[in-house]
Amino acid sequence: MQLNEVLMVSPKERGMTISEELGKVLKDIELIGGIQASAIVSKDGLMMVSDCAGNVDANLIGAMVAMLIRSASHVVEELKKGSVEYLLLNTELGDILMMNVCSSAILCVITDEYENVGLTIVGMKKASEKIKNILGE
Repeated sequence: MQLNEVLMVSPKERGMTISEELGKVLKDIELIGGIQASAIVSKDGLMMVSDCAGNVDANLIGAMVAMLIRSASHVVEELKKGSVEYLLLNTELGDILMMNVCSSAILCVITDEYENVGLTIVGMKKASEKIKNILGE
């Protein structure tokens, strides 16, 4: 098998689990640079997979992310503005971005204060497509 054939083999064909595939998506997001943590959370707030360092409680973050997306969705629905694509919390020390991926998942990324938000959003949109494919949505 040649190198280009290996690159075209899907993770499932290489025998990866869904968690491993989702973890690889998070590792790919880190290549953007300036990413401190990332996670894929179910709409119920359960952590599917995370790449959170140190003393961050990933399960607590997952629950809060799902709650924020739900609350924003209610506001947007009430204002008849369509649906939430992503939320951006801009803080003094970086950004927290939460993106609706599909009916079952949310992608969350925490950046440092110098990260380019536009570049991060583009990377998250690409990652969202991969996540949809992995989850079969």
